[in-house]
Amino acid sequence: MGAPDIIARFAAVVDAHSGREEMNVDNDISLSQTRAYKQLAKQRLEEFEGDGFAARGHQRQISEAYWKTESNTWELVERLYKLRAQAQAEAQDDDMSDGGSVRALAASTDHVAVQELMGRSNELTEYVEVRRWLEETAPEFQAVETRKGYLFYTRRSIAGRGVKDSRTVTEADPDAPSRQRRELAPEDAEYSAGLVRTLYEYVRRGRVNNAIELCVESDEAWRAATLKGSLIWRDPELEPSDIPGSRPPHTAGNINRALWKHACAALAADEANDTYERALYAALSGRVDEVALVCDGWDDYLWAHVNALIETHVDQAIADSPLLYTPAQTADLGNVPSRYAPVGHLSQVIDALASHDSPNLRHAAADPFRRLQSAIIIDRFPAYLNDYAQHLSTAEPTDTDTDTDAGLLRVVVHIALFLRRLGFALPPDAVAAVLDVYIGLLTSERRDLVAVYVAHLPPICQTEAYAQFLCGINDPAPVRVQLLALAATHGLDVDAIAKRTAQLVLEKYAAHWPSTAPYVLAEPIEPTSDAESEQIRAIEWITAFPRLYDYALIEVCNLGRQFLLCGRTNAAAKLFNSLPDDFVQPEWVAKTKPDSVSPASDTPDHFANVSLPGDVSYVHEYIQMLSLCDAYHYYSTWAEVMCKRPADSASQLSSRMQAQCLEWKKTAVQTTNHATFMFRNRLIDLDWLSPQALGIAANPSSDNSQSSRLEDLSRLRELYIPETVFRLHSILFDSRSILPQNIEQSLNLAQLVADESLGIYHQLAKSNGAYPRGRLTAFLGLMRRSAFEILRIQQLSQPDKPPLLADSTPASVGRTTA
Repeated sequence: MGAPDIIARFAAVVDAHSGREEMNVDNDISLSQTRAYKQLAKQRLEEFEGDGFAARGHQRQISEAYWKTESNTWELVERLYKLRAQAQAEAQDDDMSDGGSVRALAASTDHVAVQELMGRSNELTEYVEVRRWLEETAPEFQAVETRKGYLFYTRRSIAGRGVKDSRTVTEADPDAPSRQRRELAPEDAEYSAGLVRTLYEYVRRGRVNNAIELCVESDEAWRAATLKGSLIWRDPELEPSDIPGSRPPHTAGNINRALWKHACAALAADEANDTYERALYAALSGRVDEVALVCDGWDDYLWAHVNALIETHVDQAIADSPLLYTPAQTADLGNVPSRYAPVGHLSQVIDALASHDSPNLRHAAADPFRRLQSAIIIDRFPAYLNDYAQHLSTAEPTDTDTDTDAGLLRVVVHIALFLRRLGFALPPDAVAAVLDVYIGLLTSERRDLVAVYVAHLPPICQTEAYAQFLCGINDPAPVRVQLLALAATHGLDVDAIAKRTAQLVLEKYAAHWPSTAPYVLAEPIEPTSDAESEQIRAIEWITAFPRLYDYALIEVCNLGRQFLLCGRTNAAAKLFNSLPDDFVQPEWVAKTKPDSVSPASDTPDHFANVSLPGDVSYVHEYIQMLSLCDAYHYYSTWAEVMCKRPADSASQLSSRMQAQCLEWKKTAVQTTNHATFMFRNRLIDLDWLSPQALGIAANPSSDNSQSSRLEDLSRLRELYIPETVFRLHSILFDSRSILPQNIEQSLNLAQLVADESLGIYHQLAKSNGAYPRGRLTAFLGLMRRSAFEILRIQQLSQPDKPPLLADSTPASVGRTTA
C-alpha cells in the first residue's frame, strides 16, 4: 500500500461517512471513522515492519517511526474526542432538562470519592485518558527474567564457611544495604537493578499488576506489598451499587495511602538508592523529580507530569470527601521538597516542555506531530488549525513535498473533517484553507479524489475550487467528462462548475485580445495556436451536457467572433467542428425560420414548451459565422479544383485526355456552382451578421455587453463583407470558361453592391487597419475587368466589327487582391 493507495483509502473513509446522518456517540458511529484511519495507519506500519522492507535500512526506520506516530495520533483523537463528544451531549441534555439533581456526598470509600470526582470533572477524565494513551503507546522493552530465591547469592555468601567480604551485607533483608551501607552480592545486585528497572517500565506502561506479579514470582513479596500501597481503598459493603466498574469480593487497597505516598516520596528522594528504584516510587507517589532522571523523550516527560497532576487531583478528592475512618497523620513528617511547582492545567506542562532547558526536549516538542498531539491533548485544535493554515499560506509549495509534511497535512485535514462532522466548532476559513492545500496536492497525485474533498468546502467555494482544478486538465474529452461525473456523484453543482471552468479559461485569454485586433486572414489548413486550442477545449466543458447547450451557444458565438476579428477563420472552423453532432437543436433551427414567429408573439404556440436560447439572435449568429467558415474553406477546395485543369494542347487530344477534361469540367462546374451558392445565398443575400438579419436592436440602451457585441459585429462586416464579395467575383470571373454566363454575373455584382437594402457599398468604402483607404476602388477595378472581358468576348464572336478599346487590365486570370 503506497502513498497514493493510503490517500485513496482515506478518501474512501471520508466518502463512506459523508452520506450518513449526524453522528451519534452513543451508537459509536463517530468512532468508526477514526478507527478506520487508525487501522489504515497500522496496516501501513505493519508493511514496513514486514520482511519485504528489510533492505531499506534507515529509510525503513524513518517510515516505521512516522506510521507509528500517525497511528498513535489517531488513537489519541479517538480517545479524547469520544469523551468530549459525550460531555457535549450530556451538557445539551442538561440544558434541555432542569439540570438534574446534585448527588450529596456521603461518607464512603476513597474509591467512591475518586469516581465521583471523575464524574464531575471532564478535565480529570481526559487527563486519565491521556495517561492511559501514553502508557499503551510506549515502546516495547525487554523485561528481566523471573528468578526464584530471594538474594540467593547474598545469602550463600553470608552462610559460606565464615568467609566475610567487608563490602557485602551481613544480613539478608530489604533494608540491609541502606542500613549497613554495604552492597549485595554482585549477582544479586545486578538482578536487583534489572528488576527495579523492569518494575518501573511496567508502571510507566500502566501495568502495575504485572509489576506486582513479577515481585511475587521472584520471591520479593515485600516489594509487591510496597507496590500494592498505590491501590485506592475500597470496600464493597460500603459502596453504592451504581458505582461504575467491577466490584471486588472483599476490601482492597490502601486505607492510609497518604502515609504510604509520603514514604515513597522519601525513598525516591534518597540519592543513595538505585536511580530506577527512585523513579519507580516517585511515579507511584506522583513525583516528577526522580521520574525525570530516567525520561528518554517527550512522551516520558509528559507522562510523568500527567501522572503527577492526576495524583494531585486524587489526593485532593480523598482529602475533601467525608471519611469513615481516621487516616494516619502525615503533618508531623514534613514535606519532601520538589523542584517542580504544582500545576493546575496540562497546558502549563505542554508549554513548559516547549521551553525546556534540554535542547533535545525542545526539539522533540517542536516536532510537527508532537505539536498536533499537544493541541489535541489540551483541546486547542481550533487554534492549532488557524496557525497551521497560516503556515501553509506562507510556506513554499515544496514544503509539502516530503512524506512527513504531506502526511501531516492529510492527518490534519481528516481530523478537521471528522471533528466538524461530530459537531465541534472549528474556524471555517482555516478548514477551507487546509482543504485547499490538500486538494492542490491531490491534483497532481489523485485527480479522481478531488471531488471528495471539494464537497467538504463551504458551498460558496465549491464551484470555484473544482473549476480551478479543472482548468489545469488537458486530457481528452472523455476524461474531463468523467471528472465532471465524479463531481455530480459527490453532490457538487456540475452545471455551475462546467460554466465557471470555461469562463476561467476564456477570461485568461480575453485579457490578451487587443481592442483593435490585427486582421491577417488565415489559410484553412493553417494550424491553430496553443492558446486557440486551449480556448476551444474550454468550450468542451459546457458542451458535455445537452442541458448546457443554450449557455454554450452564447460562449461559442463570443469566442468565434474573437477568432474572426483576428482573421483566424481556421480557429473558428475548428471551434465549430469541435461541437457535438447534436449541438444545433432542431428547435433552434425551427425558431430561425421566417414562418416560425407570429406577429403576436416572439415564440409561436407550438414552441411554447420548447427550451430555446434566451436570445435567438445567437442562433442566427452561430449559423452565419459557421456559413462563413464553410464558405471560405470551400473556396480553397474550389481553387484547388481550378488549379488542376488539364493543360490545353494544339495537337489532337487522346480519348483518355478528353475523358479527363470532361471529368474535370464536370467537377469544376459542380464545385463552382456550390461555391457561388455558399457565398451568394448563405452570406451576401442574408445580409451577413447585420443587426436586422440577427434580429437584434441596432441601438441598445443600457446593455454594455450587447453594445460591445454590436461593435464586434460591425467590425466583422467591415472585414468580411468586402472579402466575401471579392471572393465571389473571383469564383464567377475565373469560371467563365466553363460557365460563360458567370462573366455577366461577375459584372452584376455591381448592382448587388449598390443595393441600398444590403448596404454593401458602405462596407467597401470604410477604412480599417488592413485597408486604410477601404476597398471600393479595388472593387471598381474588378468591375472594369469584368466589363472589358465581356467586350473582349463579344469582339471574338463578331470578328467583322472594328476592334474595341484595348483592355488595360492585366491578362492574368485569378482573384484580384486589393
